[in-house]
Amino acid sequence: MLIFLLISFFTFSIYILGVSPSVYGGDSGDIILAAYFGGVAHPPGYPLNTMIGWIFTHLPVGISVAYKANLMMAIVQSLVVGVVFLTLYKLTKNIFASLSAVFILAFTPLFWLYAHVAEVFQLNLLLVSISCYFLILWRQSFSKKRGEIKFLYLAFLFWGLAVFHHQTSVLLAPAYFFLIYKTDKKIFGKLKSLLKLFGFFLLGFTPYIYVPFAALRKTPINWTDASNLDHFARLVTRADYGSFIASKSFVGARAGERVWQVLSYFGFVKSDFTLFGILLMILGAVYLIKREKVLFWFLFLAAFFSGPFFLAYASFALSGSFLFGIWERFLLLSYFFLAIFLAFGVVAVFEFIVDKFLKKIRLSFIKREVVFLIFGLSFLAFPLTLLLVNYPKTDLSGFKLGDWLGHDALVSSEPGSMLFLFDDTLVFNTQYVFYTSSDFGDRKVIAGGLLRHLDYRQQLMREYPDLTFPDNFAEFTDAESAYFMTELIKSNLGKLAIYSLGFQPPIKKGYVWLPVGLLNKLEKDDVDSETVLNLNTKAYSQFNLKDFGANFGYTHFIPEHIKELYYFSLVGVGNEMLARGFVRESQAYFRNASLLLSELLSDKTGALIGSGDAYMKLSDCEGAKSAYIQAYVVNSHSIDVLQSLVRFSQDCDKNAVKVWQDKLDSEKRKGESKFR
Repeated sequence: MLIFLLISFFTFSIYILGVSPSVYGGDSGDIILAAYFGGVAHPPGYPLNTMIGWIFTHLPVGISVAYKANLMMAIVQSLVVGVVFLTLYKLTKNIFASLSAVFILAFTPLFWLYAHVAEVFQLNLLLVSISCYFLILWRQSFSKKRGEIKFLYLAFLFWGLAVFHHQTSVLLAPAYFFLIYKTDKKIFGKLKSLLKLFGFFLLGFTPYIYVPFAALRKTPINWTDASNLDHFARLVTRADYGSFIASKSFVGARAGERVWQVLSYFGFVKSDFTLFGILLMILGAVYLIKREKVLFWFLFLAAFFSGPFFLAYASFALSGSFLFGIWERFLLLSYFFLAIFLAFGVVAVFEFIVDKFLKKIRLSFIKREVVFLIFGLSFLAFPLTLLLVNYPKTDLSGFKLGDWLGHDALVSSEPGSMLFLFDDTLVFNTQYVFYTSSDFGDRKVIAGGLLRHLDYRQQLMREYPDLTFPDNFAEFTDAESAYFMTELIKSNLGKLAIYSLGFQPPIKKGYVWLPVGLLNKLEKDDVDSETVLNLNTKAYSQFNLKDFGANFGYTHFIPEHIKELYYFSLVGVGNEMLARGFVRESQAYFRNASLLLSELLSDKTGALIGSGDAYMKLSDCEGAKSAYIQAYVVNSHSIDVLQSLVRFSQDCDKNAVKVWQDKLDSEKRKGESKFR
């Protein structure tokens, strides 16, 4: 127990240095607010995470709510490291191999990153690691002719907690039942023992007792309003997302996409553990095949089903930084089992060198035990290297972009306005700032994608009683969110300012959506250009993000997605300014957008094309050519880029017209062939 505490504390002392003071992105804002309000997070609700999170987010210290929630994750991940060490030591009986492998896991970029931001995967990993520890204790108790069933009951209790916390843990079933069968197959013939195991597993559902009581409190974060049995079942089964898929909204089902999932998985493993780490895993697998095949197959089944199998089955459409950011978290569970393979790889190397070399050394001036100690400690060099290399990659102590996004979305609107927001990061980050700050209480923040759910519409009616709601707003219907958004806008048109980002439906003749800051404002189509200019000047002057070329730290998928939201808004405002004749002003917006470009940004050509168009308005052929060529270098297959180059050539370089026209025609033919 002492070494468990020391290892956990040591890891925590490093993790705490990089904890983010800001909300991150993806689901993080929702997780934080559910804990802060004691509400119900997105399906399946994560009640255990929320209850523990409530304690952390209400710590009586003067730090941000996000920091307190993120701090919880640093503690949880540190405890995971401690439990994994205990498991490795029980299995390997080699303290050097156990320390080396557990710190390699602790300092891989992905595992370390999620010690700094609030999510639900960390608690799942802790519950699974505790469960596996007890499972190993149960198996090893048979070597002492005892077969202590209490350990198996505890293993099923924590596995049940894990499964009902995050349903991906059920994928461990083949591995668990294989190990149980190979250890004591008689247990499957004992009805009483099986019922007890099932009972302990079902105890994992007990945290859900919290959900109906939390739902009855009608907090701002109250998914599905699970205060009745039907809504409760909808929450627990994730019916709104699709009970047996990751999400209805971003799933790809083609064989090629599934293969890409598996290839991406191994790419991440290679990047996180390095080639040296993978070599140790392979050595560990070979070692176990020779020494303990049952343990090998247990680990293989666990790693396979929680890793490549799940990712191929769930088949996220990996088409941008946001989806990669959502996807990468699902790798964490399999990393635990890979670390065990890695530990046995270290054991294999250790035993080989000790047997072949160190046992044969005869040194009069130093004891053999000291030689063994120095050699054993040398295995910590690799995790120490990972610590030094990966610390800058995972350090989020200066990360503010998540909070800035929510703030800047809110200041893009005017007091008393109604905001329709789409995209998880934008919605949850904006909600986080809205609910934890006293500066924006007069806005009406609406998650546009949830309007299809009656319980969410009813929540809006409670939260914003001064809005005018359509007659059928509180009635059950199969209508999509777009319908209710349109009807709600029409009911309040002319009564308050209306903004949106992510979806802007046509409302009625005489109205258009105009880009204002990060959002789009619904305005009459005869609004004068000076007003549009002033609205954007005012919005951007209030932004927390002012230096678009700042060093945002190491590139991660979610921060890159946040930058994308700024990028496309800047390009949209720039194009609007250009269309209204504010050429110099448009150049400033395009320039700021260009400063946000990075290798992960999915569409980098908009700012460069816009900049080229602005130069053309100024009759500056050299400036336009430079911008268009940069866009071509970024994406030589873009139809928009090639069309811009054709137009440019017609005005400024007639000798090149045919060259660019041929390239454009060729790309169009390629595009047409894909749809035949």
